[in-house]
Amino acid sequence: MCFFDTKAARAFSLQRLNMRCVEGHRHHWSNRLAAFKEHNVRFHVIAPKQRTGAARRLRLTVAASLPPDDRSDAEASKRRAMEDELRDPKNFLEFFLPRPLRLAFFGASAASCLIATLLTAVRLVQSPALELAEGTAPRDLIVNLIGLATFASLYVYDQQQAQARIERRREIREAQIAFGDREVFVNDKGEKMSRLKEVNDDWILRRLERWGRRDGMPFIGPAKGAILQQLVADKRPLLVVEVGTMAGYSALLMAQALPPGGRVVSFEKDLTWLLVAKRFMWQASQGEKNAGLDTRVGDRVQVEWGDAREALPRALRGGSDRIDLLFLDGTPREYLAYLKAAEPYMAPGALVVADNAGVFAQGGLRPYLEYVRGSPAYRSELVACKLEWREDVEDGIEVSTYLGGPAGAKEAEGGSAREAAVA
Repeated sequence: MCFFDTKAARAFSLQRLNMRCVEGHRHHWSNRLAAFKEHNVRFHVIAPKQRTGAARRLRLTVAASLPPDDRSDAEASKRRAMEDELRDPKNFLEFFLPRPLRLAFFGASAASCLIATLLTAVRLVQSPALELAEGTAPRDLIVNLIGLATFASLYVYDQQQAQARIERRREIREAQIAFGDREVFVNDKGEKMSRLKEVNDDWILRRLERWGRRDGMPFIGPAKGAILQQLVADKRPLLVVEVGTMAGYSALLMAQALPPGGRVVSFEKDLTWLLVAKRFMWQASQGEKNAGLDTRVGDRVQVEWGDAREALPRALRGGSDRIDLLFLDGTPREYLAYLKAAEPYMAPGALVVADNAGVFAQGGLRPYLEYVRGSPAYRSELVACKLEWREDVEDGIEVSTYLGGPAGAKEAEGGSAREAAVA
């Protein structure tokens, strides 16, 4: 169960978006009209193709295909919606006041108001002149009657809704059993029971996608997330550094694709998002799926609080660890500073992946793109894709290969000369 305030999250996301949308590039992330149904879009990333000569560039061919809208897809979507509806309370109040507590609170409050009303009435009957002269008894009687009526009404209303809730949950449980999302078992007492699918990293990712699509959260999204996951799977990095954790969606995606012994170090400057991400990482490590792993998925992610430019040496154990993949997903105008801060810790051949290289290409990301595309220490290419949750906005991911300082620069210069001679 995820204890999170949707309204507060929306406020935090707007604050974060205002920081990210620089130089007038304020895009309407909250538009919920998405033509792609991300749960049904399948992305296939073909391995990098190498050109002849030294001027080799990374090429990613991304093919997207939408499966037919058949009955199985509709049933899968309905199953997921039912599962989320049953797991998530409809409002934030239910997190703090579950139904038993609500009934106890309403009942006790109504009883106390009833007792106070009776005591005030007795005082009025015994000493009407004195009580009327002081004027407190009539006022107390009215207040107590209002409280009695209010709490009694809330108690009765909650009781009346109980049967409707029971019936709705029964329908959902039966549908989930039919869909295979619940398993039926017999407990120690011989009673036939059913239990919902466990919470693990897959369920947390699906929940974050649902949240991102509904509220326009600036998560990387399933489309770009599939590309990022494939890059991690192909590179097999032992150390991934991410700048901009937010809720931890992209960190979890990368953690799923890590090889044995790999880890993700993710930096977040906002303390609120840091706590949210740590909560989701803990939940992602639950369930039987993680029980058989050497390292649980959520435990592969180390979330650090602070500016990555200052916290990198501490998080990388004094610089003894080398970065195999750097993912930049923070404030676009700070990407170049983050990259230069990370370069001393990057291994030759490391990948640098920068999100939103399309929407911010002429804004906050321009200095960064000029640097990685013009520097002999990098081979860089843009992978075109759509903005998360928006099919009508073009975006991209800049994928750069770090050649490794002066040696890499000499290799790139020599390769350019040989290519020119061949031409």
